[in-house]
Amino acid sequence: MQAATIKIFLVHGSPSGLRTAELSNWSGKAIAAPRTEISDLLKREELANPGFYLLTGVDPESGDRAIYIGEAENVTNRLKGHATKDFWNAATVFVSKDENLTKAHIRYIEGVLIERANNNGVAIVMNSASSGARLPESDAAEMDVFLEKCLQLLIAK
Repeated sequence: MQAATIKIFLVHGSPSGLRTAELSNWSGKAIAAPRTEISDLLKREELANPGFYLLTGVDPESGDRAIYIGEAENVTNRLKGHATKDFWNAATVFVSKDENLTKAHIRYIEGVLIERANNNGVAIVMNSASSGARLPESDAAEMDVFLEKCLQLLIAK
């Protein structure tokens, strides 16, 4: 990974509450919140855009770490649909600040993330496998770089 400066904004002043994160020289933005602040997360205007998200928590059957990886053209609407899923206790959303993420881009990233999560076995993947999306070679390379920046932020949290 390349050296980077992380800018974290604590929306309500708490590092465990609603927060945003950005990296220097990167067009992406992460927005994260515990489930207890989901209503504030859903009010964020960035979530009306295409993006992908991670819902993390504990599998109620096994007690193991669990993750749901999803994508949507309107993340707000999609997250509202996950309100009935009991396992998750935190949500992390990734969007583009310049609105350059397309449906194909986020489907590609979702597919890569689900494959990686299934292969590393760190958490139970709560959703079915995604076929992702086929992208032109140049777009796939660009999304791989975008995803690496997202993962850099996840490691920092």
